[in-house]
Amino acid sequence: MFNVCNGIVNVGVEELHQVISGSVNTIILVGLGSGTNRISNAIEDAVMHTCSVAPDHNLFSAEKVILKLIYPQKEPLMIIEMDSITQFAEMFPSSTSFIWGISENNSEDSKVQALIIASNVQKK
Repeated sequence: MFNVCNGIVNVGVEELHQVISGSVNTIILVGLGSGTNRISNAIEDAVMHTCSVAPDHNLFSAEKVILKLIYPQKEPLMIIEMDSITQFAEMFPSSTSFIWGISENNSEDSKVQALIIASNVQKK
């Protein structure tokens, strides 16, 4: 999950420790996306899992967030796709510590995976 190999923008154990250390709660979400909006689709898929993982919590109230995107090596990310990261980050308060990273994998699957780790998420 947090390997330093194949990282274009690395997210490592130190960043994970920074986000979960001392937290009251932590939510881990995973989503998959494909198609022309594959990053936003993956993020949206992960966010939708909040309903089943922590239905009484508001993900966008988190104090600290990691977003890690993993894409297939055979279908590299394009700069234009990075707007989805900015749009997602802007959904959180400006006081939220937001860390993001990008890695590639050798999977035959053509989907992008979004991994979201959020801590100190407030109840609705």
